[in-house]
Amino acid sequence: MNSTGDTNLIIELVSHTDKKTIEQLIELGNLARDTLGLLRRAIYYDAASNACLLAARYEPGADPVGYVLFRLPRDEIVLTHVCVDANHRRSSIAAQLIDEVSQRHRARQGVRAKCKDSYANIQTIWQRLGFTARGPAVGRGKDQAPMTVWWRDHGHPNLFTPPLDEPTIVATAIDTNILMDLHTRSQQTRADRSQALLAPDLMDRIELVVPYGLERDLARQPAERRQRLIAAADRYRRPKSTPGRAQDLFDIMITAIKHERPEYPVTPQDTGDMWQLAETAAAGIQVFLTWDDRLRHDIAPIVNRISGCPELSQLRVLDPDHLVIRLDELAHAAAYRPDTLEGTDFSTAPAGSDSEAVLMSFLDVNGGESKTQLRARLRTLARTQQFHSIVNAPDNTAVACYAATLDGAVLHVPLLRLAHHEIAETLGRRLLWRLRQHARQLGASVVEISDPYMSGLLARIASHEHYRRVDTRWYAFVIDRIGTAQQISAAATQAYRQVDLPPAPLVSPMMPPSAASYYERAWWPAKITDSAMLHFAVAIRPEWSAELFGVPATLTARPTQLALGREQVYYRTGHKSVLQVPGRILWYMSKGSRTGPGRFIGTSLLDAIDLDTPTELHTALGHYGVFRLDDIETAARNGMAQALHLSDIELFPHDVTWRTYLDLSARLGGPKMIFAPVKVPVELFNAVYELGYQRTPLSQ
Repeated sequence: MNSTGDTNLIIELVSHTDKKTIEQLIELGNLARDTLGLLRRAIYYDAASNACLLAARYEPGADPVGYVLFRLPRDEIVLTHVCVDANHRRSSIAAQLIDEVSQRHRARQGVRAKCKDSYANIQTIWQRLGFTARGPAVGRGKDQAPMTVWWRDHGHPNLFTPPLDEPTIVATAIDTNILMDLHTRSQQTRADRSQALLAPDLMDRIELVVPYGLERDLARQPAERRQRLIAAADRYRRPKSTPGRAQDLFDIMITAIKHERPEYPVTPQDTGDMWQLAETAAAGIQVFLTWDDRLRHDIAPIVNRISGCPELSQLRVLDPDHLVIRLDELAHAAAYRPDTLEGTDFSTAPAGSDSEAVLMSFLDVNGGESKTQLRARLRTLARTQQFHSIVNAPDNTAVACYAATLDGAVLHVPLLRLAHHEIAETLGRRLLWRLRQHARQLGASVVEISDPYMSGLLARIASHEHYRRVDTRWYAFVIDRIGTAQQISAAATQAYRQVDLPPAPLVSPMMPPSAASYYERAWWPAKITDSAMLHFAVAIRPEWSAELFGVPATLTARPTQLALGREQVYYRTGHKSVLQVPGRILWYMSKGSRTGPGRFIGTSLLDAIDLDTPTELHTALGHYGVFRLDDIETAARNGMAQALHLSDIELFPHDVTWRTYLDLSARLGGPKMIFAPVKVPVELFNAVYELGYQRTPLSQ
């Protein structure tokens, strides 16, 4: 496709099978590595596979003169590389490449880029490309370089300024050889394989850590080398674990591995590798990087098959190339670990008059909060009788606390704190979601967080949970309405007025599904009835409904406060279906001998569909923890299965029976049977949804 500007320029999507062009683009990128940073070859091939690599050339088949490589997280475009051949840099190639990216993904909110401030004329360059500065940032590399986040808006109605940062920074442990590549032998040609870990784009998405297993692995090294490596390791965070847990995990791994490979471990290095894995898993780190093929391909699969030990079954042992390729899914795994929550005993209890000492442990020293300030805040909250809770880990350590009170249509949250914990991101997401649910239950339309010392981690999570910052406060809007775009916008504006904000964006009818899902997330539980989003009904057997949704209830109680998180995955046969994303699903629990007649139990958004072998799906999505590999294999057909990515799951307070559904479908139209997924008219969805909440259906 040609872009505006130089009409001779051809900009085209690079196919993952076009090896010649990809290799030419890799060469272009390597020539610019001093400014762009080094990208591993695998990143280019992965981008081409995901339709995220565009090349520019002047004639069909001619050598490319530039390229843009990008990602598509959430509802925006993120630029990784914009590269133009040195002989063509005063042309409009970069502008045309970015124009083409924008045009291809116009439904997204805009384009984001992050760049060092030290590059010559960089502000002028970005401004000429149509970007505006969103805010300052600091690079996460060795130099901690000042940077700016740049944004090119697509002109859609925006709720507030989009977030600056990635939602999740993935903690990533590195083994001894990678540490040596980065520090003690960084000038050697061989070490170049690991230098991509220091690329600016990647450093903004990961945190490199060094587990304490390093010391055990270095026991066989000469004293001088050992000291140099320990000094290098001290530049990184050294995650700690519960005393004795690493030894327990080491013993569990060795027992499991010897069952399949009696000769292992063969060398002291093998033993050192096992200790590094044990220390990594014990510290709650889910990613371990190594170039050791045997450790990745032979030993790690055995470790991942160990049942009853989430720390080991969730540990991903990768090389740096595959880290980059799988970083988005790893970020989801790090931020959302429902099986860890469900497999433990987190508890929420009201804060009492004797809780001040515990609450003082949440003092934000780094943010400048004094003990006097926090103590005064806690005593003020106690006097106003706020809804005040502490979340405890299984060892009774306080890991979060919050206070909330209802004032008309606003749920005020003057205190919201999160401690450092291995599943802190999961807890943070769950707490922020719980506040919205609590507001809905109380009839509030706004959640207002006013804690001036809310942590940076919570702030980052909040921005990606559709909380938006205005001055010193964070807001989430809870629009409990089904209606047209105009009706939902009007309801949102009414909520905005509760906290003295300007009117809400006026969203348009028949907006694309991606835009509709954006507003429905931001204004959850709003349902926009005149968008282009499709509706489906999916049948689920009672045993899987119990595992996935907690309906029907089982003899083993599920922790309701924290167990069911923001996202889930449901597996079905790999046979092609009518499902499209993003879409909305009505969940029909089929009849069972113990559960009685079939009925509709709730709804969710359908965010993505992955089609692959059971093994690949389990490897990529095993952190969701509900389905075992055997379960996915049972669901598969001809060796392939579908993984449905779900979010914003709502369970109806009142189930809608099959007989009631048939009565509604006779009037409103819709399928009479639900074996495979089926399309459902929006009017029928609305009627079932309203009855699930015992409200009068809009169609009546």
